[in-house]
Amino acid sequence: MDNGEEIPGLNEDWTFAGAKVMEWISGFSMFIIVSAILPMAPGKAMPLLLLSWVGTTFGLALVRKRFPDEERGVRNACMVELGFAPPGIPAPARIQPHWSGEPVRRFAATSYYEQLQLGRLFSRDANDDGQDSDTIE
Repeated sequence: MDNGEEIPGLNEDWTFAGAKVMEWISGFSMFIIVSAILPMAPGKAMPLLLLSWVGTTFGLALVRKRFPDEERGVRNACMVELGFAPPGIPAPARIQPHWSGEPVRRFAATSYYEQLQLGRLFSRDANDDGQDSDTIE
């Protein structure tokens, strides 16, 4: 099949019930950790142990599926939460320090950009009245 069509699922990892092998292993690890923590006999605690195993497995699968690029999306989200820049993505600029669709913040009035009135040359919006309260210092 070399006509340019893609075969769906050709490079997909193996899954069982939508969760990958690593997620099942993580769930089983949680099963063992919870069994060591609970003071009950494993027979009595089995519903809780199975719930922790299946809950962890499908919880991780659910988080992974929320991102378009599944593994990198989870990795990047975890690194951002820990305060590190994700690898391969440049750090945000001072003028726009957030990864969002927020409007670009204004420069401080003491900056050379404002003193030279370069904003008039590089106007983003024709209806911009310059009344933003956010400034970059």
